Amino acid sequence: MDFSTLTTLIIPISIGGILSGIIAGLFGVGGGIILVPSIVFTLEFLNYDQSITMHIAVATSLALIIPTAISSSWGHFKKNVVDFNIIRNFFIAIIIGSILGALFAQRISGDGLRILFGIMATFASFNMLQRNQFILGSEMPRSLSFNSLIGFIIGSFSSMVGIGGGALSIPIMNCFSVPQHKATGTASALGLIIAIPSTIVYLLSNTSKYAFPDWSIGMVYLPVFMVFFPLTIIGAQVGVILAHKINGLILRRIFAIFLLIMATRMIYIAFQ
Repeated sequence: MDFSTLTTLIIPISIGGILSGIIAGLFGVGGGIILVPSIVFTLEFLNYDQSITMHIAVATSLALIIPTAISSSWGHFKKNVVDFNIIRNFFIAIIIGSILGALFAQRISGDGLRILFGIMATFASFNMLQRNQFILGSEMPRSLSFNSLIGFIIGSFSSMVGIGGGALSIPIMNCFSVPQHKATGTASALGLIIAIPSTIVYLLSNTSKYAFPDWSIGMVYLPVFMVFFPLTIIGAQVGVILAHKINGLILRRIFAIFLLIMATRMIYIAFQ
């Protein structure tokens, strides 16, 4: 990568890094909604093979979600909006789902991952755009089978598309009357639980059959990680501050619009 190319990418990379951190703190989604397309854009601008750019983006996004989720979770924890009962109920199933999802994602084509991302994000977006959420209960269920199934779904789908889980966990918590700010704070912590095991799987991936760029460990691309890392940390703290200054309904709808934009973009690219 020559100097002129690097300087051309500084602005979009910086914007993507800061926005991903803000969105992580603001919406509890780990920043992957911005990170994944930002990384894909960067790699494709540098003429990397489009068949692997989505895989690199997913893996590197999850690696970046670890420090981002730590930063945003700590900010939400200090404001007492992290529900550890919900985390405990989902914990084991999310870890299992994250590992299996990361393993399965390595067998899916790049366009397949784009479509999966788009479908999941569209569903969550339309759900959150509704003025009145569909309420299933006044509190989160305590059923082991229910929590195991939901935790597995959140972990597996999130690890396949490189997001922190908020796209699924926040609507689910909303359906069971969890206040929006508490759902956001709890989703930030869940993002960390998703990101750690799935990142380990992607770091250990066998990429010998593919033309992955230099300085990659497994499917995680270190240069992108190092550039985005400090920006996402800063952005996450800004997002946490904003989250507690914005009305819950407005917060949910802003989140839904971001989801829909990213979903549309991913599906469009997949069918080009």
